[in-house]
Amino acid sequence: MWKTELFPTQLVGSYVKPKWLADHNKVYAKEGTWWNVGQDNLQDAIDDGVRLAVYDQNLAGITFATDGEVRRQTFSGHFYNLKGIDQENPAEFTNFHNDVTEYLKMKRKATNVGADLEKEETPKESMKVLFPAVREKIEWPGPMVVSDIPFLKRYSANRTKITVIGPVTLSYRLVDMGVYPDHAQLCFAIADALNQELKALAAAGVDLIQIDEPEVHFRYSQCKDFTVEAVNRMIKDVDCLTSVHVCYGYSKNVDLKEPSPIYPKAVELISHTDVDAIHTEYAQPGHTPDFLKSVGDKDVAIGVLNLDPDGEVEDVESIRRMIIDAMDVIPKERISLAPDCGMWFLDRDFAFRKMKAMCLAAESLRNQFS
Repeated sequence: MWKTELFPTQLVGSYVKPKWLADHNKVYAKEGTWWNVGQDNLQDAIDDGVRLAVYDQNLAGITFATDGEVRRQTFSGHFYNLKGIDQENPAEFTNFHNDVTEYLKMKRKATNVGADLEKEETPKESMKVLFPAVREKIEWPGPMVVSDIPFLKRYSANRTKITVIGPVTLSYRLVDMGVYPDHAQLCFAIADALNQELKALAAAGVDLIQIDEPEVHFRYSQCKDFTVEAVNRMIKDVDCLTSVHVCYGYSKNVDLKEPSPIYPKAVELISHTDVDAIHTEYAQPGHTPDFLKSVGDKDVAIGVLNLDPDGEVEDVESIRRMIIDAMDVIPKERISLAPDCGMWFLDRDFAFRKMKAMCLAAESLRNQFS
């Protein structure tokens, strides 16, 4: 169980990243290059951005506050600091096959080299997409985001949460230069390294660690045979709540999310791991309660906020109804409310009003069902 009052609320991880702090047009440029503030003032500016993110969550009434991932340019690139990963000399990435393209209508398709493709098709032969190269064995370099926890705990009014990329997803955002005999072994090496990070985060006092695994959905057919072992290795002996987030991708880039028949399979796969909870997209894809059977006996954070930047703020009653319907499948004690995915690209007032509606719905549900 979530070890909180009924219907706890949380962000999937990221909150608004202020445009005075970061240039959103450079999000897929080289990691660390998107800041709008000079080095002399950058750390203070980032701290202020985190304070704003936590302030908004406190004001809305969020149960598990995050730092909004304000310190990160991307959720994946922030963890390229594992030993063995060469960011300075990237290699060509060629594995563009995935299982879900036909179910997504893309606004654009972005790469880590900043290219926006108008059509959702495999890049032409002449176009090279570069990802960091694995040139040595993957090892933990020591704490990477552990120092973020004391700052977060200082300002959070309630419990705390942090996100870390999952081993499957990170493995598909690297190019192995022959260090490992196959992809599964690369994935396991990443999992073992990240396990040490998660143990350090738990020791620092964070209440919930979320593992981001979009590629388990996107590349289900490629990774299904080793995903469970990889996730279990990552969370082994970690002494706090753990969860896995499975998604369809940012609404910033996806115009339409048709319910993917692969998605329930990906979620069910994660249900066979040792994590405590699963975070699901629900609102924008238009899932129905039957889908929730795929979470098995896990706690579930149901995505009740559609994060389309051109969408509307949900009314409290529509969120309540979504959760009440879900209770036909999932007991109330196992349900948390969350956005579908990350909110980093939204305008702050829009994001706050959506988050506040979610928290008001949760409060109303507690009053009704406690």
